[in-house]
Amino acid sequence: MTPSTIDIVKGVYDGFARRDLPGTLAALADDIEWYEAEGLPWGGLQRGPAAVAENVFAPAIARVPDLAVVPEQIIQSGDTIAIAQRYTGTSKATGKRLDLLGVGLRDVREGTIARYRQFVGTVKFREVVPA
Repeated sequence: MTPSTIDIVKGVYDGFARRDLPGTLAALADDIEWYEAEGLPWGGLQRGPAAVAENVFAPAIARVPDLAVVPEQIIQSGDTIAIAQRYTGTSKATGKRLDLLGVGLRDVREGTIARYRQFVGTVKFREVVPA
């Protein structure tokens, strides 16, 4: 049975929660465009799973070792999934607790995530997790 678009996206959350980075990255298209909100320590556009691993996942986990990103609401429109997601964890640098709601948009193409766009309050995020 072919996984649904929502199942593919949920698998990324589940894989990240388990810190199964190879499994998580396998769900990304080879040419993925991954956009983290400008103003985050790792914000900006990354292209390809290796760039996402090196420039997003690695610095995020280094700064917030217990980082969790939990979907709270999922809305689907065709092959695009919008997710209200909660970021939680404790900043290694400040010891402050992160608890922030954001939105992630994912476009799925041929069974993989082809584009991700993040929208989150970067000022509040940087109060807890500095650059």
